Amino acid sequence: MADFTDEKTLLQEIKNGNDQAFEFLFRSYYPRLRGYASRFVKDQEAIRDIIQESFLKFWEKRQLIEAISVSSLLFAMVRNACLNYLKHIQIVEQHNVEYLATLPGKEELYSLDFNLTPECTLLYKELQEQVDTVVNTLPPRCREVFIMSRFDKKKNREIAETLGISTTAVEKHIAKALMTFSKYFKDKYPLDIYIVVIAWLLSD
Repeated sequence: MADFTDEKTLLQEIKNGNDQAFEFLFRSYYPRLRGYASRFVKDQEAIRDIIQESFLKFWEKRQLIEAISVSSLLFAMVRNACLNYLKHIQIVEQHNVEYLATLPGKEELYSLDFNLTPECTLLYKELQEQVDTVVNTLPPRCREVFIMSRFDKKKNREIAETLGISTTAVEKHIAKALMTFSKYFKDKYPLDIYIVVIAWLLSD
């Protein structure tokens, strides 16, 4: 039996589709993620939904995840999901979240967009430019689908109806785009930056 306490083995087993490994991941991290999410969101039912949705996306996109810190990625995904929830209910606005960076607690905020130093502002701008670079390398239809999905926030079914293609084709285009992003940022940036980008990709 695989040693799920070894993170590399755990991630590989999950990528292989091992349900027991994924269940181990869920049971191991759920309590910490729940406590972490509580620093952002007070509604316990919403927190449960946020965490479950984050794990679901982790499972669905597991083939995109390379040998990185599983815990860092999970916390980044939950953080992103919490902020999306808060923005959705209009408690905070996109440019008024500085206080979140000062929240106490053991877990780090795995994102650079809350570190408002000049250096990180420049890095954030650079990452935005790199995202545009990758988008422009995608084949035309793949690029069109990705933009509609990630930037226009359209559902797969909406994209399929608009473009006159199947939802399966939409999913394949999105998967191809995500793989391109993953390889580009993994090769070009350090691990912490890669985690930020992958968390963004998996959270949308």
